[in-house]
Amino acid sequence: MRNLQFIIVPGIIIGIIGGIILFFVAYNYYPQKNVNINLNGNCYEFLDGAYQKYQDLVSIRERELLKMQIAAIGESHILVPITFSGSSVNVDRIIDDFDINVTDIQTLGDENIRVDKMIVKGVVSNEILEQILKNISENNTDSSLDSMPKIGILPNSGISASESANISNNIDQFMTKGIKEIMLDKNGVKETGCRSTMIYND
Repeated sequence: MRNLQFIIVPGIIIGIIGGIILFFVAYNYYPQKNVNINLNGNCYEFLDGAYQKYQDLVSIRERELLKMQIAAIGESHILVPITFSGSSVNVDRIIDDFDINVTDIQTLGDENIRVDKMIVKGVVSNEILEQILKNISENNTDSSLDSMPKIGILPNSGISASESANISNNIDQFMTKGIKEIMLDKNGVKETGCRSTMIYND
C-alpha cells in the first residue's frame, strides 16, 4: 500500500507541472482563452467568464491541495521536497522570501518559444510550507489568483499512501463541485465534442 503514494501524488504533481507547460506553450499559438471539460462523459467548452472562473478554481485547488498535504505531514521534522513555477522575478522572490533550498531549475521554452516561466525543485521545512500557505491565503483575491505561486509537494515519507489517496479523492470532489457551480451560471459554457483529458466524475 505504501507504494500507492508514489502513484497518486506524482500524478497530481505531474498534472500541475504538465498543465503549466502546456498552457504557456499553447498560449503562444492560441491566444483565445478556453478550456474543454469532460464531466460525467458530457463535454463542455468554457469561454469568457466561465473560463476565468475555471482558472480561479484551479488556483484555489492548488491552495487546497497544499493545505491538505501540509496537514498530512503534521509535526514531522523532515525536509519536504517541493516544486513551484513562476516568472524569473517571482521565482527569485519566492526563493528569497521563504529561504528555499533549490535543487533544480528548469526554464520553459527554447530558442523558438520565448516564455518567462521557470519550474523549480527544492526542499523546505513544514514550517516554511505553512508560511507559504499563509501568504497565499492572505493574498487570495480575484486580482491575485493568477499570480499565486504554483507550489506542489513532491512524494515524501511524511504523507502515507492512505493519506495520499484521501487527498486525491477530496481534490477530485472539490473540482467536480466547482465545475458544476460554473455550469449553473451558463455564462460562457457551451456543449462541445469530447477531446479533453480533463475528466471529472461524481
